[in-house]
Amino acid sequence: MANKEMYKEIVKCVCGTWTKSRMFRIEGMSVRGSECPKCGEGYLNGEDAMKLSEYRKIKDAIMDGKISTSGNSYVLRLPMNLIKALGLTKGMVVKIKVRGPNEVVVTV
Repeated sequence: MANKEMYKEIVKCVCGTWTKSRMFRIEGMSVRGSECPKCGEGYLNGEDAMKLSEYRKIKDAIMDGKISTSGNSYVLRLPMNLIKALGLTKGMVVKIKVRGPNEVVVTV
């Protein structure tokens, strides 16, 4: 991430000290934010915090996808809350691995 964008993450802490921008690793996700060098208080980027919140809502949920066709190809339709939580977009490439006869793993 460009330093100019990370500068936006700098805020004044409740203790009165200016924070320093940094990336947090929360539940396997990279989250932009800043941390106070004096008291250690952390502040998350609002957009990234919303993605983390969406992720937490679906984290252990069992969701239904639907197989359909498009021309000669099969398509797996995914629930919109999953798309939002993982930040998936049209045209994005994912990795697919067969783990067993009835299980596949999709990595974003």
